[in-house]
Amino acid sequence: MKYLYTLIFFVSFYQAYSQKYQPLVEEGKYWIYQFLQQPEGSACIFNWTEKAEIHHFGKDTLLGSISYKEILNSSLKLTGVMGSVKIPFEMVQTKVMGYIREDTMSKKIYVLPNNLFTSPCNEEYTENLLYDFSLVQGDSINECLAYYIYQLQDQFEYPKIDSIKLELDFQGKLRNHFYSFGYFEPCNFWHGPGYIMEGFGFNDGPFRGPINRQLINYCEGTKEQCNIIISSTKETPITNDKITITPNPTPEFIKIETPFDIKKIEIVDRNGRIILTSIEKEIDLSNLISGTYFVKCLINQNEWYYKWIVKL
Repeated sequence: MKYLYTLIFFVSFYQAYSQKYQPLVEEGKYWIYQFLQQPEGSACIFNWTEKAEIHHFGKDTLLGSISYKEILNSSLKLTGVMGSVKIPFEMVQTKVMGYIREDTMSKKIYVLPNNLFTSPCNEEYTENLLYDFSLVQGDSINECLAYYIYQLQDQFEYPKIDSIKLELDFQGKLRNHFYSFGYFEPCNFWHGPGYIMEGFGFNDGPFRGPINRQLINYCEGTKEQCNIIISSTKETPITNDKITITPNPTPEFIKIETPFDIKKIEIVDRNGRIILTSIEKEIDLSNLISGTYFVKCLINQNEWYYKWIVKL
């Protein structure tokens, strides 16, 4: 009888845990990566660490009438001749790669990338369904996820969920794993089990990266608990918070204020079409129809930062 009660307890625990949805898009989650140098012409040979960064989520941002969280990419300081990652992890610059939102009721996660988002589903300023954790065995995965795992686009039918298992992740935490048909490991020359994890994403984080990227740490908690500090450098970090646009909403003109030198400004509609360009920080929008637009600001040679505006 004792063993029967024990079995009933574990079965009940398993069912209760498996039914509790684990959100992914939360502040206080840090995916820490290093990027290894690749000799030219040697796709699967890596040398020293050439850069490191943290992916995490920032503050809530209202875009149009929809609430998102910022997708943040923070560069890290390196140390030593071979470029090892400095510990504690020291952030030196933070960029907004786009925006993400999670509907915990439907168990779906949507991403709204900008031009810094270097992975699939990166059509600028267009929202894509990235993860759907409401799927059951036999359901087809969505187009964005299929392109992430298999490089498939515009297919008649996408791979299906083969199985869903409550398993331990690499940290020893129980998560629902959604398995599909597998993916090809380019440097190992075999097909691995393709899956996503509820509350985490892929086995190396929410967003796929190049093959020279390695997840070296993952932490949940405050910056202090995760051994992260912000650099005391006097250089002003370039973030969207350093760019303000007034008035917003606007009936006619907008004025852009920032301490940085803006090389170029583009006004883009929600379909990604460039409506007008300018090098002036005061722009006449009187010819635009009412609606929501992006203001893209080119700060450095290849670094664009953008804001939403509403034209009345």
